[in-house]
Amino acid sequence: MNRWAVYLDIEGTSKIYEVHEGRVYAAFDAILSTLCRIGSEVFPETPSRLFAHQVGGDGVVIVSEFAKDLPEAPISIAVVLLQVLLLNGHLGKAGISEGTFADIRSCFPSLRSVPNIGDGRYRLGRGLLTTFPVMGTALINSHRIATRKPRGARLTVDADVMIDVPDGVVISLQDKGSLVVDWIHTRTRATEEITSKAHIELPSPGALRERLVAYVANTGDATDDEWKHNTLSLNGCVDYEPRGSRADDRD
Repeated sequence: MNRWAVYLDIEGTSKIYEVHEGRVYAAFDAILSTLCRIGSEVFPETPSRLFAHQVGGDGVVIVSEFAKDLPEAPISIAVVLLQVLLLNGHLGKAGISEGTFADIRSCFPSLRSVPNIGDGRYRLGRGLLTTFPVMGTALINSHRIATRKPRGARLTVDADVMIDVPDGVVISLQDKGSLVVDWIHTRTRATEEITSKAHIELPSPGALRERLVAYVANTGDATDDEWKHNTLSLNGCVDYEPRGSRADDRD
């Protein structure tokens, strides 16, 4: 059974972490806190439940219970999380696709003979082996879409998922196999529902645009010109007109 998936991680962690370790944790904690509110207040019951897992130190994959409310629900969740991350002083990239997702612990029979101490942890003498309990093409595909070109703090959606473009979604680039969503100016019925039910306060697109421009300007030599240009242009922060409705006209 296919389910939609959102993969999201923090941009530039390898450079930021060395200097501002605490800020990375604080930003990721803001993502987790927001995600918990969204899951608890907006999508609490079947058939709309969310299943989320931390991936690595700065990433999260969010998988639906069923392939339901495509593509508005996953786009709206990703938009809210990316905006929350910006408000907490960091940028992220995200990818949306679909596929299978399941518990894979039974796929490793050799671990049955290793002392199990719970929570996917096994004894290695006085050391530990920690296993990741789930896997599937939902994670693989959403991660692939998130990390494909163009580089930048952008939200990319698998073209197979984007059956149609929901009202309020601003598309800034359409390439073979994927579309990039302007997450600064996108406002959908679902984003309004999420922020209202989960009590998430987000500023106007104009205020978000100012924050994004300031963030990119302050990265200095830590980022290259391609990353800076893509981050701004794909999110409506330079002089060009993206395809789709301009949600910022409602500022």
